[in-house]
Amino acid sequence: MTSPRTDAGRRDEHPQRSAGSDRGHRAPMAPCPAEPAFRAILAALALLAVAHAPVSAQDRAERHVQVTALVGSAQPVGALADYQWDVRPHAAWGARVLAVSGPWSAGVRWWRGGTTQGLGLAGVSDPSVRTNSLELLAHARVARWRNVELAATASGGRLAVSWDPERLTVDTGGGPPVTVTLSTLHEWVAGAGVALALPLGGGWTWGVETERRLFALDTAHRNGSTVSLARETFGDWDARVALTRGWDW
Repeated sequence: MTSPRTDAGRRDEHPQRSAGSDRGHRAPMAPCPAEPAFRAILAALALLAVAHAPVSAQDRAERHVQVTALVGSAQPVGALADYQWDVRPHAAWGARVLAVSGPWSAGVRWWRGGTTQGLGLAGVSDPSVRTNSLELLAHARVARWRNVELAATASGGRLAVSWDPERLTVDTGGGPPVTVTLSTLHEWVAGAGVALALPLGGGWTWGVETERRLFALDTAHRNGSTVSLARETFGDWDARVALTRGWDW
C-alpha cells in the first residue's frame, strides 16, 4: 500500500494535505517559473563579481586547508506549508573541508536540518522530517575590507529526506490496521549564497553565511476523486555561523 505521508514524495492513493483542509481539493501547484531565473541571476552576479576580483601576488601565494564547524538554521520555502511542513526556521548543523588557493576555495560540506510535518491522520503522531546533504562547494573571494572578506558561494550535491518514525500504523476504521513505510527520498540539490569571514589569529577564522538552495520533489494530492501527480521545485534558506581552523600547505 502506498504511504499516506503528506510530504512531497511519491504517492498513488492518499491526499498530501490533511483531511478536512480546504487546500486538500486545490489543483497541484505548478513549478514556479521564477526559480530558474533566480538561479541564473545568482550565477551571473557571482561570475561578474569573480571576474572583477583583483588577484594579488600575496593571494596567489596563499594556500591552506580549512576545516569548519557549522551551526545555524534551515527554513523550508513557504510552498511546503501546503504539504503540512512546518516552514519556520529550525536548528541545523554540519561541517565542511575546503582547499584554499588565493581567492579560490573548493571542497565538500555535510549539512543536516529538519522540521515536522502534519499528517492529519487520527491516532497517528506527526513525524519529524530530516534532511541530510553532501555537497561539493566552490567559494570565490570578491571583496576584502581590512581583515573582513566577502565571498560568493555555490554548492551542489545529493539530498536525503527521511521521516522519523519511518513506519506508521494507520487505523482503517473497521478493518485491520495498516502499516505504512515512509521511504527516504534522494534528490539533487544546488545552492548559491554569500559568506563573510573574519580572521581571529592563530589560524582561526569566524564567519557568517547565508544560502538559498533548490531541490525538486515528486508531489501528489487528492483532487476530487483522483490523485494529481506533479514534479515541483522547492528549497530552503540556510543561515550559518562558521568556526574555521586553517593549516598552510
